[in-house]
Amino acid sequence: MAIKRKRDASWSELGFDPLECILRKLPFLDVLRFKRVCRSWFSVAENYVSSPCYSPYFQTPWLLLPSDKEDWEEDYDGEEARGLGFFNLDEKKEYRDVCVCEEVYEGRCVGSSHGWLVLLDKTANLSVCNPFSGARIQVGSLTEEDLDFSDVDAYFLKEEPQVFVPKAVVMSESKKNKDKDMDGVVLIYGSRKKLAFCRYRDDRFIELDGAHQPYHDIICYAHMVCAVSQTGSVEAWDFSGESPTKVMDMTPSFPLKTAEFRRSFGDLYSSQFYLVESYGELLFIVRLIGDFVDGDGKPVGEEDLFSDEVIQPYKTLLFHVYRLDPHEKKWVEMESLGDQVVFVGGNHSMSLKVEDCPGCIKDSIYFTDSYWERMNEDCSYGGHDIGCYNLRDGSLNHPFYDIRLWKLKPVPFWIVPNPW
Repeated sequence: MAIKRKRDASWSELGFDPLECILRKLPFLDVLRFKRVCRSWFSVAENYVSSPCYSPYFQTPWLLLPSDKEDWEEDYDGEEARGLGFFNLDEKKEYRDVCVCEEVYEGRCVGSSHGWLVLLDKTANLSVCNPFSGARIQVGSLTEEDLDFSDVDAYFLKEEPQVFVPKAVVMSESKKNKDKDMDGVVLIYGSRKKLAFCRYRDDRFIELDGAHQPYHDIICYAHMVCAVSQTGSVEAWDFSGESPTKVMDMTPSFPLKTAEFRRSFGDLYSSQFYLVESYGELLFIVRLIGDFVDGDGKPVGEEDLFSDEVIQPYKTLLFHVYRLDPHEKKWVEMESLGDQVVFVGGNHSMSLKVEDCPGCIKDSIYFTDSYWERMNEDCSYGGHDIGCYNLRDGSLNHPFYDIRLWKLKPVPFWIVPNPW
């Protein structure tokens, strides 16, 4: 009597429950690979990661880079690269087959937060895109009817959007967010560095009633938008209601250490300010950039450009870090970040525990280039200023990733991967 063999089961026919059990064990990158197995697995993964029960493994931020190193040579003439790669700090490995968001190539990145890139195209349309899942949300247009900007601003909006919008952040994780009041984008814009926001439901930008422009950085946390100005003033708005309500307007005295440094060396350095939330505290981070540096990494004057010595373009040399004392209304210097790791640049500034960031060094600031005003002044450099600064010992690992060129387009950004 012949024995009838059972038909081999197909992986595509596995039910939702066993597949969900597998997904629960997978880190982010493996979730992406899981989705590529077949249509049914893709559908299961999409439903799972969009569900309230999904809580992803926390990921060390990745570095978004232009295509691969061979392409950098081809794009040295200043043209935008047509590909993107990602450098995983944990694995010290580059991935070039992850990005599936075509919209990244159609606009230029003006921000990164919660795994989303904020893109501003040449027609002033702003959108957010997840380069890993391919999800996209159209936000709205930056128009003179809604916002206050000049003819000069209009030029930069079209030709150099990162000068017009030096920082844009997504208020929340969007797809996972249940609070629609925090579902949108807030940004700094124009030559006067004013604030504006757009909720996805509104489809238009509205100015935020800031009192201390020009602003240097904005962050979002706990239903609030916080901004730091050129003078070190801090404002915060509560977005939990129908309209944002200002809940903080504080003008601490500017940190004496940084003020004295700028008085003494202001002709050699430029500075950038970042605002970071850490364990419920606000940190004020000052980035000091040598406008021109010699071969030893020391800042030199503009007159040295005519010497025989090789002079390099701008380069970050050190940081000052302060925490806000809300009772004394002052910035208090910090000599150490403890077990924290900070990421700054064009991204949503963030502080993370080193135990959540394998591959990173505690007490360090990882930075990417955000010197937008000088990014395109010369075709031979821009986007190059990335590295890692240790606050406790003042050491500078510049850079932590092997970059052979001074000109990188698109500009590198930090991004925390998510599959939504």
